[in-house]
Amino acid sequence: MKPMIGRAFGVFAFALLFTGSALAHGERAQQANLRMRTVNWYDMQISPANAVVGDEVTISGRLRPSRYWPEHIPGVGGRVFLNVGTSGPNFIRKASNIDGISMVQSTALELGRDYSFGITLVARKPGRFHVHPILSVEGAGTMVGPGRWVEIGGSSADFVNEVETMFGRKINLETFNLGVIGVWHAIWFLIGGAWLFYWLRKRPLLIARSRAVAEAENEGRSADDILTPRDRQVAIGFVVVTFAIVAAGYQWAESRHPVTTPLRTAKVIMPKKPEPESRVGVTLNEAKYRIPGRSFQMLLTVENRLDTPVRISEFSTANLRFINPAVQSLSPIDSHDLVAAEGLRVEGGTIAPGATQTVKVYAEDALWETQRLTQMINDPDSVIAGLLFFQGDNGAREVVEVGGSMLPVFN
Repeated sequence: MKPMIGRAFGVFAFALLFTGSALAHGERAQQANLRMRTVNWYDMQISPANAVVGDEVTISGRLRPSRYWPEHIPGVGGRVFLNVGTSGPNFIRKASNIDGISMVQSTALELGRDYSFGITLVARKPGRFHVHPILSVEGAGTMVGPGRWVEIGGSSADFVNEVETMFGRKINLETFNLGVIGVWHAIWFLIGGAWLFYWLRKRPLLIARSRAVAEAENEGRSADDILTPRDRQVAIGFVVVTFAIVAAGYQWAESRHPVTTPLRTAKVIMPKKPEPESRVGVTLNEAKYRIPGRSFQMLLTVENRLDTPVRISEFSTANLRFINPAVQSLSPIDSHDLVAAEGLRVEGGTIAPGATQTVKVYAEDALWETQRLTQMINDPDSVIAGLLFFQGDNGAREVVEVGGSMLPVFN
């Protein structure tokens, strides 16, 4: 027994000493179809990238719930909540909005619609943090947006989180009622410890007592027969004391805080909005993923309804951005910015105004492998989705969602 305890302690100590801090949030562990066919994030900005404790950090951008949302996953039409993901309580969330409407509470969105969003944070601790916008979907989990590194300087002691109540009282949320919380923890630990002490000092314990219960039941007697009158009296005493403490605590809280408001559970109603009007029509004729070359290929029919020539500048899916260097120049902002600066190749060139032509698109980069999106070949329905960005010669931009069945190619 002692060698087993020693080995267990050694493993625990090793984990404490040599486990590094988490640098990301596990979005690569999510299934490929979950990332490609749920929420499309784009035009995201986090500023400033360098701040000090107490400064505001703003996240803004656009999101579009996919029209190809998997049928087996609850959608955004139920309840969703806009939030931020980072490695611990390094920020406080001061405000958030979708289409300018405050998102203090949850809401519902529509598939295929385009929404702007904004989140205002206040830096709470110094350090280097990877920050993501996230959309929590009831019944489906968290859909993680693109991440950016944010450097926070200063000292934690400089942080102040002070609010004013409806009665004009100013309180510091960092320290408010910490003493009361400590007292309540101590009370319940003492009660729990006393309960355990009473039963653990009795003999026989655990296995022997379990056997006694089984024997009593086999003999047709009640298992409660092994309890003594004193056991019953002690149990009744614990119940009485517990209820008395709860009642006294309630009365004390009512007298100290006579006016309170409950946590809000209402749902913010978003105005209905039409699907984005696209002046570029796209039909996906064929989609393939060539495994040896990490090459995703799409054969498209593109109709240009603009009065200017357009070219495909970018393909975005699962927070990966494949850039066509012949149209725009874009480099990763930091080491974890998922941008393939030369990852998009287009055959078919420029689409003239009013023209309809076939275009072949190649999205090729090791990001397919490193971000574990090659798992899409294992999806039962083999459906992919993403956003295509078209750029006109006059500066116009069109964002079109494309999706459909995908065929894996093994040679």
